[in-house]
Amino acid sequence: MTLQGKRVSLRPLTRQDLDEVESWTPFTHPLDLAWNRYPWHRLGKDLWYEIQSIDPATERYAVLDGQGRVIGVIGLVLTDDSLTPTLSIFLGADYVGQGLGTDALRTLLRHVFLTRRLRAVRLDVAATNARARRAYEKCGFHVTRQHYRPVEEWESLAFLDEPRYQHLRSFYRQEDGRTYTLFHRMEVTAEDWVRRERNLPSESA
Repeated sequence: MTLQGKRVSLRPLTRQDLDEVESWTPFTHPLDLAWNRYPWHRLGKDLWYEIQSIDPATERYAVLDGQGRVIGVIGLVLTDDSLTPTLSIFLGADYVGQGLGTDALRTLLRHVFLTRRLRAVRLDVAATNARARRAYEKCGFHVTRQHYRPVEEWESLAFLDEPRYQHLRSFYRQEDGRTYTLFHRMEVTAEDWVRRERNLPSESA
């Protein structure tokens, strides 16, 4: 199955796609370094892919550009509420900020809401990731609640001492000797998404 967007297409993720993902140019901005540590870094690509493949609650798609290159990975994880899956997406450093992620999101949401008739989609985004939040808002997501997650032990926060990043300090807190990052839970319902898509100008739809 292939889902076609305006600028990207989505197809089921293959094991070979993971090798292409690891060949991407690394992120260098301190807020994006976590994206260089792919989800399988603890298990290994073979084991991670096997686990994902046999899990009926998990769907992963490769995001391809017009040249057939794998530029991202987008996925859905079904929770106890099978009509409201949790979405995740990441793109390579060379492909962010070009509207490709937004196109991938809209392509998957169109399939989820119009074909599969699911009720809503939710996701979590770090409060420090303003770029991603703007992309989600373009697709109709809105914040429903907030929560904190512990910072990984390998993750350096030394950049917060730089004047240009000090405004981000408010998104972190200390508790019991650990540092936690603020995350936003965002959600878009099928009803809101359909209404929004119908009201978009034709050149942006």
